[in-house]
Amino acid sequence: MSAPPDGLRAHLLAGGVALVPTDTVYGLAAALDVPAGVTALYALKGRPRAQPVQVLLFHPRLLEEALAALDPVTGAAAAALLPGPVTCLVPDPAGRYTAAAGDSPGTVGLRAPRMEGAIAALDLPLVATSANHPGGTDPASVGDVPSDLAAAVLTVDAGALPGTASAVVDLRPVPGGREAVLVRPGPDPEALRATLAAVGVGVRPG
Repeated sequence: MSAPPDGLRAHLLAGGVALVPTDTVYGLAAALDVPAGVTALYALKGRPRAQPVQVLLFHPRLLEEALAALDPVTGAAAAALLPGPVTCLVPDPAGRYTAAAGDSPGTVGLRAPRMEGAIAALDLPLVATSANHPGGTDPASVGDVPSDLAAAVLTVDAGALPGTASAVVDLRPVPGGREAVLVRPGPDPEALRATLAAVGVGVRPG
């Protein structure tokens, strides 16, 4: 696995915000464990701190650690979907991802995109949100990102991306034998349903 893009890791550890590619759209990201970066991300986006953001995990080891903290049923469902174009809402009983939780501690939106190349070597958990203004177009390219956001961040340009934001699926009901809840359909909701069905989990609309 090659090194992450030049300067990205250092920039994030110094409290900077970056524009990063995923397997769906571009996002704004900061290091989860660097409070100054989390604050900068919220300020740049103009997002109230009460609103949660997702936790973005590029390195496979980070996903393994996140899944290991889950109960077996939730962990199996999340492992079936990740890495992939899905954000999984799961419990965070130990509070590992509290910096991303807003006013909903105990829950985290895990996002582990299926990536190739240097970005997959980034071994920092990130807090992340879409690289647009509220209600704006999901950015499939760096050129789609509003200029005021793009000018304030370090950019990792991976060219054109698919352009449909990830699915969001709430897996918190699953340990109780209930269906997962599809909060946002994402690029291929039928594939998501089939993937969860293969591990014995049903899905209902949110």
